[in-house]
Amino acid sequence: MKKIILGGAALVGALTLSGCGTETLSCTMTDESDLYNMTQEIKATFDGKQTKSVEAIMTMKVDESYADSMDSLKSSIESEMADYEEKYGVDTDLNVNGTTLKYSMKADASKMTDEAKSLFGFDTSADQSKEAAQKSLEDAGYTCK
Repeated sequence: MKKIILGGAALVGALTLSGCGTETLSCTMTDESDLYNMTQEIKATFDGKQTKSVEAIMTMKVDESYADSMDSLKSSIESEMADYEEKYGVDTDLNVNGTTLKYSMKADASKMTDEAKSLFGFDTSADQSKEAAQKSLEDAGYTCK
């Protein structure tokens, strides 16, 4: 389940780009298989030439055959999430309802240490636009608005 946590962190890092004025970007991606349906959503707020905040949300519905594993999956992810909250100042949330898991990670640049900003890609020297972030995410398979 580290992949889910790290995936969320990578999503947060992927959007640490800048824009002009206060702007927002919202992108989604859906992945479906016989065993699960997953939707990933990224919301970013840009203030001037800095990323103000990024939120990554993943919702996964697994096949009924995995229903008995959801509690252990939740416990595993929660222990990883606590580490991210303590060390890096990001907010995380995890809910399990039946065979549906919803995980979110929120990063607010004003609340993060320099080390955390570096880890998550909040490069304050970057001068990239909201449009560049949108293109990068769309190239990765996201649909943005």
